[in-house]
Amino acid sequence: MADVSYVLPDTLRGEPAERETFALRSGCDLVEVAVGDTPPPALPWLLRAASIVEDGRDRPRWHDRSWTAAFVTEALGAARSPAAVVIESGDEWSRPADLLRAITAIRDGFLARFGEAPAVLVANRAEQSLPDGAALAEFWDHLLSHAPDLAPHSGIALDAPEFYAATRTRMTAELALVPPSALRYVRLHTRGRKPDLGEPLPWRAVFGLVRRAPGTVLIAPAVEDPAALEPAILFCMVSLQGRAFT
Repeated sequence: MADVSYVLPDTLRGEPAERETFALRSGCDLVEVAVGDTPPPALPWLLRAASIVEDGRDRPRWHDRSWTAAFVTEALGAARSPAAVVIESGDEWSRPADLLRAITAIRDGFLARFGEAPAVLVANRAEQSLPDGAALAEFWDHLLSHAPDLAPHSGIALDAPEFYAATRTRMTAELALVPPSALRYVRLHTRGRKPDLGEPLPWRAVFGLVRRAPGTVLIAPAVEDPAALEPAILFCMVSLQGRAFT
């Protein structure tokens, strides 16, 4: 059974101190921050690098070493090191070997500046290079074969709505291909609202994968209404126990 920690999602905006207070009140152990934003004063935090669809950024180009170097420089603008960095897999030219170089570059950059290096987690996204379970498994196999020393410091970030957008009726079968040992983060919502077991996305299969993960899994309920955060966390807690909950 995974050791689960909840993350105040980057969808709930506000001043850093206010977000930290809200996180503590809501039962979140970390605060998620977008690139360029200010981290919370004291709580551990997670840096999430979103794509052009969400905030006007370019789709990642990890195959381009200059682009990767510029990304690392921007990410290092924070006042302290995050516990983890979530990156997207990037355009169709970004292969597993490019992602390994990106993970190393990000970790080396933070280590040089802060004396500590965050975990770097790679997220799936529809219409990017790692859209489904088969692609995520291929990436993880490549990492274990070519850079096994990175395995304790990296992992897979499962974006459940994006996974569904890429797989639809194949989602349960594709989730079965995701290595549980690689799972470190799950992002979930239903069009910005609390998930519901009555919708087509197979939430039971998602939480079944989380239960099989042997280590810590960070869960970010990416709701858009602050009032929906605690119900979303309750949904996760009940679902992790394998009980029906709508």
